[in-house]
Amino acid sequence: MLLFRKLIFGILFLISACGFSPVYTNQNSANLTGKISIQEPNTQNDFVFYSRLTDRFGKASGKYSLNYAITTAKKDNAINFDGTVHRVEISGLVTFSLKDTANGVQIFSDKEDMYLSYSKLGSTAAVLNAERTTNRQLMVLLADKVANRISLILVDQDT
Repeated sequence: MLLFRKLIFGILFLISACGFSPVYTNQNSANLTGKISIQEPNTQNDFVFYSRLTDRFGKASGKYSLNYAITTAKKDNAINFDGTVHRVEISGLVTFSLKDTANGVQIFSDKEDMYLSYSKLGSTAAVLNAERTTNRQLMVLLADKVANRISLILVDQDT
């Protein structure tokens, strides 16, 4: 029985050391540093989105250009019988396209969406802060989703 366990652990060790590497790492983004030119921001949401993408890919005019359009919408949730709203949902949609700057060919185009919500209970300052924080978090999460998709496409294309 002890020999069998050692054999199993030995096989598992050899299989785990076979050279596979995780897909979602910062190393894949590091390989793309300076290769992606990101569209300049126009709004506050664009700025947060742009800042997160430049954290991941760097700020440069490179081999690829990324264009995006962000839309957000608010919807009341958790409404009481008397009509008071307890939670507000903010949904965000980003449509993006990645082009090769050398020949202008579109490599990839898609959209990502996500939603977050915040509580509307509390003082006016607390509710405004919750809305602003939730909106910022939503843009960061959308930027991470877009960066992961782009990393997967470009790393797969380079191999």
